[in-house]
Amino acid sequence: MQRRVLDATLRCIGEQGYLGVSLQDIAEMAGVSRGAITHHYPSKIDLTSAAIQHFVQWRYERVYAAFEGRESMELPERLDILWKEFQSIFPITFELIVALRADEDLLALYQRSAKGRLEEITTGYDDFFPELSGMKVSGVVIAVMAAFYRGAYIESVTRDPAYIEEMRTVFQAMLAAYLATDRKAA
Repeated sequence: MQRRVLDATLRCIGEQGYLGVSLQDIAEMAGVSRGAITHHYPSKIDLTSAAIQHFVQWRYERVYAAFEGRESMELPERLDILWKEFQSIFPITFELIVALRADEDLLALYQRSAKGRLEEITTGYDDFFPELSGMKVSGVVIAVMAAFYRGAYIESVTRDPAYIEEMRTVFQAMLAAYLATDRKAA
């Protein structure tokens, strides 16, 4: 039941935005009573924080599954897989970012409860991009990759798809050049 409630929370936030969704909306989508939700999550903030943690784990597992058996692919091909995954899950990610920005209490609760968890998941990306392992700043490079794809997705709303592809090509070349430089320095 809790997974159904967390999934419903994410769907509601993705469709209505954090500020526009109520516990009753989530209960209806999950097919449970509002009381069943508040039994486990006393407030919308507690529920949303748990849903965000659930989403981060689910997103990682989804990306991990997309890369399974593809370790030998070239970097551009693996970056294409990452881009495809970002495109399909970013709308929820965007709404969650807005929620964290809009509610200081939610942000504080999330930061306390997620401490160390994000680092663990970021480190897992080393499996997808072995060229990053051993780098002093591998977590930063992964964060830069994620930030680029978030920005590219936002740009894709108003830009021509050919321009987005050009951005991706330039980014991939820049990343490859950086990785080559870092290997030489090591």
